[in-house]
Amino acid sequence: MEWKDEAKKRAAYEATKHIKDGMVVGLGTGSTAKYAIERIGMLVSEGYDIVGIPTSKKTEEIARQHGIKIGDINEYDIIDVTIDGADQIDKNLNLIKGGGGALLREKIVASCSKLEIIVADESKLVDKFSFPLPVEVVKFGWRRTEEKLKELGLRPKRRDFVTDNGNYILDCDYDRLEYEMEAKINTLPGVVENGLFINMASFAIIGYRDGSTKIMEARK
Repeated sequence: MEWKDEAKKRAAYEATKHIKDGMVVGLGTGSTAKYAIERIGMLVSEGYDIVGIPTSKKTEEIARQHGIKIGDINEYDIIDVTIDGADQIDKNLNLIKGGGGALLREKIVASCSKLEIIVADESKLVDKFSFPLPVEVVKFGWRRTEEKLKELGLRPKRRDFVTDNGNYILDCDYDRLEYEMEAKINTLPGVVENGLFINMASFAIIGYRDGSTKIMEARK
């Protein structure tokens, strides 16, 4: 296992220490969140009563394999803790997510969570965003939506992928990405959601190459 995988695993396992018996837990999508699901499955096998709210069909499949009871978000207005990954994390603890294609469900779950814990290895930390911004759009008229994104200064390219919600994802390159773009993008007809997560993370747990794990909080 290379250092990044070890770092992800350490961070994910550390995050699960915030889970208590009887909690409703948001289950993120991606390689780092997968380690958290693995550890939550161990807690269930030890007797914890946990309801998992998955952020993708793939996550639901993995959670069931680990014996985690799956809940419907429509039946739970509050999620106690969500553990999820990120494609990039900036110094203010804002995120780009959606590389795995689950950004819509991830953002819905995050918005309902008391505690949103982001887990990652140190390579995901950046001074400024550079990862292509995923934008989920409906199939109808997606080229027209693409044109509107270009008018905002973005350079979108459709991913060969259909989301769990039956939509397309346009991965957008850019020269500079301001936080205000989250709201601007979401006002465009045809846009369902985008991968900028602004002021949504409670804190991040970062695994480092040297074997350490540190908590990252937003700068004041």
